[in-house]
Amino acid sequence: MTTLHGCEEFRTLTKELDRRSFIKSVMAVGGGLVITADPGMTYSLAAQGDAAGLVITVTMRGGMDGLMAVPLLGSSLLSSYRPQTSLNDSEQHSLDGTFGLHKNLGGFKELFDAKELAVIHAVGTPLGTRSHFDDQRAVEFAAYESGPTQEGWQTRFLKAAGHTEILSGFSGSRILPTAFSGSHQSVAFQAVSDIQLTAVGRSKQEYVNLLEKLHEGRRSVWSSSARTSIEASTRLSNLSEQSSVSYPNDAFSARLKLLAALLRSGTPIKTANIEFQGDLDVHDDAGIRDGVMADNFKRLNDGIMAFRKDIGDFWSRTALVTVTEFGRRLSENASAGLDHGWASAMFVMGGNVRGGQVIAKWPGIESSDLVNGDLRVTTDYRDVLASVLRGAGGMSTEGLRAVFPNFSASALNLFKG
Repeated sequence: MTTLHGCEEFRTLTKELDRRSFIKSVMAVGGGLVITADPGMTYSLAAQGDAAGLVITVTMRGGMDGLMAVPLLGSSLLSSYRPQTSLNDSEQHSLDGTFGLHKNLGGFKELFDAKELAVIHAVGTPLGTRSHFDDQRAVEFAAYESGPTQEGWQTRFLKAAGHTEILSGFSGSRILPTAFSGSHQSVAFQAVSDIQLTAVGRSKQEYVNLLEKLHEGRRSVWSSSARTSIEASTRLSNLSEQSSVSYPNDAFSARLKLLAALLRSGTPIKTANIEFQGDLDVHDDAGIRDGVMADNFKRLNDGIMAFRKDIGDFWSRTALVTVTEFGRRLSENASAGLDHGWASAMFVMGGNVRGGQVIAKWPGIESSDLVNGDLRVTTDYRDVLASVLRGAGGMSTEGLRAVFPNFSASALNLFKG
């Protein structure tokens, strides 16, 4: 019998995302057109390429436990809080003598030692609600000090940076995540075969010919961008997803493999959002040694290491950052699980990352240090994202204000140069 992990709220939220995915699963990309179940037509404005790098967020929905991924070493107190959900120091990778890595994150340890991975601990949202729905939306909008907004933070990044081609943003899923809300520059698909270029009563090639003839010889920005988008759509339709690199056989790795194929083809992606889709909401039987969380960390590690190998030299211009809505409570429950908490850990990796460091304004884990039993957040996750957007996305201080309105980011020194 299959064990269903996760609280009722998270299972309901996952079902709702699946329902929305089905409704919007009919998508066509061509000539700058994005056609979904929602009526409408959008021609995107194509921007010229630039020297900025690629920003990838790995969205870890469900609430990743930071102290399982990046444990506090030599702490009998942590073991007393978690007699069934912590490992001995000898079973884990040591980072700096104070913090370690889960035993199944061996590739991350290699990146850390190669100065290509940095860890940020005790990080999270400014307001911990312990609600999957509220915190996931809040994390992806990232506009706490502003009024209601219809734009996700990755959409605001594309606008602030001037990336307006339809393929500037990519999500390897059936619908665009909330971080891309309000975007006309982004697309979502899980396989090249999902891309359709169709019109009622016409073959694909007839449709392409019609669009090209419509814009032939015209010099307006609108027509120029339309032609660029037609070319992009045609390029995607001929894209090969084959790779010489062996990836694990899971949904997360499949998304990374597709992204790698897009990058190798020259697709002008500036930011991507890749769903991890693991079983992170471990209210019972967390399985830190040989179970659910151990498997989660292995999939995360193996997928990213395959992706790094697959994209080759492009890794030098890539910054990959993991994001989760909250961590888990410090004390395990009676079911050998961990309930919703607050602070977690984030990983930032890439060829230009100032790696080999753990950034932690460590709050402590004595009972007096906790907030309602949770590890305290001492670093806002937007500080991490802002550092990534500045270091890999070429964002200025003014641009960052547009991406994260009314928020003044603290410098974290996460990138070289």
